Amino acid sequence: MKLSVKSLFVAAAVAFAATSCTETGKQNAEAAGENTEAAAENVGDAAAAEANNAANATENAVENAAANTEAAADKAGNAIENAADKTAAETKEAAQKADAKMDKAAAEVKEEIK
Repeated sequence: MKLSVKSLFVAAAVAFAATSCTETGKQNAEAAGENTEAAAENVGDAAAAEANNAANATENAVENAAANTEAAADKAGNAIENAADKTAAETKEAAQKADAKMDKAAAEVKEEIK
């Protein structure tokens, strides 16, 4: 009988140790799961922040491109307007010179006719 009680005591001790290990393992697994979930949330937050930063950078680049395009269009418009003004002034000057030459030629013809 002593052997049986001793065996039962050892078996109970082994079962208790196994249960303790199983409970510790379960707690460790739960803690690991919680850590994994927190890490996944952190990764998600970081990805959202990066996406937001990329969207802001893209928006800024588009606004800068639009401003640069508008400035270039204004500059080109001013250059065209200046060229048109210069051409008009040169045309007017050429017309005045041609008119003066025609007047001179007409006066010379009148003088020869007299």
